[in-house]
Amino acid sequence: MAFECISVQVVLDTLMVAVRPTEVLVVVSIWGMRADFDIHKLVMKEIDLRRTIAYVNSRPATIEMEETGKMDLAPLITDRIGLDGVVEEGFETLIHRNETAVKIPVSPSGKDV
Repeated sequence: MAFECISVQVVLDTLMVAVRPTEVLVVVSIWGMRADFDIHKLVMKEIDLRRTIAYVNSRPATIEMEETGKMDLAPLITDRIGLDGVVEEGFETLIHRNETAVKIPVSPSGKDV
């Protein structure tokens, strides 16, 4: 099973190559633009494409994968910021580095995010 979580075309392309035939590919992110999708690869590899919104039925399995060490979330964290950095650091990063920025957790105190 593979998860697409960041709305970046190169990630979707990589997942389409990486998943094995008949595997499940779950699109979790909400794309703000049109994605280019290789329907031929989807059909020929018999990929089971699923989508989700608001963690419907996928949250428990995802949490278990992280808790048991089957999934390392560290590479998905681009930065950690406090509330005072949301506009200057957070939004600016997501706007100007949207091809590489992934997730930026925000904490009111700016600590222990």
